Amino acid sequence: MGQQSGEPDERDIIIGKVVSVHVLRRELRIAPTTSHPERFHDLHSLRLRLRNHHTFRLAVRNIRVTGSAVIATVEAEDDAQAASARGADVVVRWSERFRLPENEYYVDELIGLVVKDKQGRFVGRLREIWNTPANDIYRVVDDKGREMLLPAIEDVILAVDIAGGEITADISIVQSHDM
Repeated sequence: MGQQSGEPDERDIIIGKVVSVHVLRRELRIAPTTSHPERFHDLHSLRLRLRNHHTFRLAVRNIRVTGSAVIATVEAEDDAQAASARGADVVVRWSERFRLPENEYYVDELIGLVVKDKQGRFVGRLREIWNTPANDIYRVVDDKGREMLLPAIEDVILAVDIAGGEITADISIVQSHDM
């Protein structure tokens, strides 16, 4: 059943947000923040982090992945516990992260990497990633605060070297913003 814990794990990864709760059915509607919502099928319990950063677990009876949501039927001690999940983040520990396919990366692995052009010249550091329907956009900022927006597509992002801390990009085909 539900277990309380105090402080959040600094290595928590948010994989979804509980957007609504059907208390009587003990169903949580979760908006996944992962690009792999099928990972919810591997969970035997949901670790829920409330706004006050306290976490608790609810055992999972059933998971259904729909087009835009994950429906989790959970075991809750009472109606109040089920209702308390509304608005909570669904989190997993760093060690429980879903293994990504080749050439896919977690945002936290990319943020802060140095971006270089094809000739190896410093362009800036990746500061932010914006999700758009077409593709992600990488916001790169140089040492003077100028930014460049790079579409995260194969023609622009040529190589990602997490261990080396670098991204190589073809910036010749993108327009810069304030650069």
